[in-house]
Amino acid sequence: MNALSRTVAVGCAGAAVLAITGCGGPTTKQDPAVQPQGLAAVDPCTLLTPDELKSFGFNGPGEPETTISSEPGCSFSGRPLTVTFYKNQEKTVEAYSHQKNWSKFDRLQIDGRAAASATSESGKAARICSAMFDAGGGVILVDVSEFLDQGLDECAEAVKVAQVIAPRMPR
Repeated sequence: MNALSRTVAVGCAGAAVLAITGCGGPTTKQDPAVQPQGLAAVDPCTLLTPDELKSFGFNGPGEPETTISSEPGCSFSGRPLTVTFYKNQEKTVEAYSHQKNWSKFDRLQIDGRAAASATSESGKAARICSAMFDAGGGVILVDVSEFLDQGLDECAEAVKVAQVIAPRMPR
């Protein structure tokens, strides 16, 4: 084997090793047809349009809520109600139904999906109700709270908001 052949062989072998290990070569581009699945691409701060926020009496822009890492969310102030949207890619309405902290957990359907309206023991006193529905392999939660007690039904309001956003969410 002459020197030129040996150089070409070593160069090809080195290129093959780099290609196999993914080192040193250009990265492959992700197929543009591949989109994030389920709730991964859902931004809780954009679940309602600005007009929808206004119609419910909520003010934008929302404030990101990161207290629970598995439930990223977004809060909107308003009078007499405030709302916080959460998404959880790991649980469903069924999984939430087994939690022991509910003082009320009413199963229902929203946009043909498993859904519920629920109040926790602590939320009852604070006038907070959660509407939730299955979406994208996980769940969207809509927490509505009433500023002072003005006799509103937080659960009915949470369900109304959930009914608006559910048709736009992935199945």
